[in-house]
Amino acid sequence: MKMSRWLVAICAVCLFAGAAVAGGQRGTDSATLRTAVEKGLGLLVKTSPNFIKRGGCNSCHSQFLPALAQVVARKHGIDAGPDIAQMEGLQTDFSPERALEFIVTGGANSVGYSMLNSEARERSADIATDSFVHYLQSIQETDGRWRTIGNRPPMTYDDVTTTAMALRSLQAYAPESQREDAQKRIARAGAWLLEVKPRSNHERVYRLLGISWTKAGRQAIQGAVRELRAEQQADGGWAQLPSMQSDAYATGQALYALNQAGGVPTTDPAYRRGVQYLLRTQAEDGSWHVKTRALPVQPYFDSGFPYGHDQWISSAGTSWAAMALALAVEPVKISSR
Repeated sequence: MKMSRWLVAICAVCLFAGAAVAGGQRGTDSATLRTAVEKGLGLLVKTSPNFIKRGGCNSCHSQFLPALAQVVARKHGIDAGPDIAQMEGLQTDFSPERALEFIVTGGANSVGYSMLNSEARERSADIATDSFVHYLQSIQETDGRWRTIGNRPPMTYDDVTTTAMALRSLQAYAPESQREDAQKRIARAGAWLLEVKPRSNHERVYRLLGISWTKAGRQAIQGAVRELRAEQQADGGWAQLPSMQSDAYATGQALYALNQAGGVPTTDPAYRRGVQYLLRTQAEDGSWHVKTRALPVQPYFDSGFPYGHDQWISSAGTSWAAMALALAVEPVKISSR
């Protein structure tokens, strides 16, 4: 009788494992995660140069986010391929004249994406970053926020995202002579973020990042973590808006923020469910398909990334997904490239 109970238990375990495989579950071991990240980054490295050649500009979705994903991957010992930042001139392209052009065309939002990327790559302060800091100081609103001039959701659309990135830019690059003024501005921005009510996944993500960067109280950060966790869908992913389905963009950035700003470990059940969603929805070529919801503001051109008119947001989504998966790989010390 005792042996029969053991046999029943063993059969139940086998059936459960078989059902998980049949349901499309993939292992979350380091080898699986590394392969997924390497495939995604491999496609981004291949297609990223096409954007600046055909579009004439460095973009947040095709250059800055992919380059940031490479930094995260390398910190976890993952082969990230040739350096996009070097290929695209992100290290040296910002002369004072180029910085002014970037400010005029992109505003605070684009400056924020650029500065986040520069900080991640440990770029030293120079005349261009000084120009960006001066610009951000000159346009901060009296209530503490920075306004976006864009209307291209989800990346360039809301003041929460712009404010969080702007305050981080001041933290990282404000010259010593302006440090006291920068700290006051950062404090005002942090206070505004604590009071704002996020309406989208993007706002919840960047609010959490922003209040973490300003070292808000534990209660405030935990509250922002709870709000973001509560939006996880039944399929394990996150959606950009309540009316939309889960996608890699919203899921990748939610996982990134929960871990990096909220202290949620990658072993947490919610994080693991998000990882499974990403692994399950990755295409064979390494990409993730994210549907655009932005109205076009420039003529369409093909950068070589898949999905036609959805390719630009899909490249950004692939970057966020790669970052979230890379974080779940056990960090190792690697030599700089």
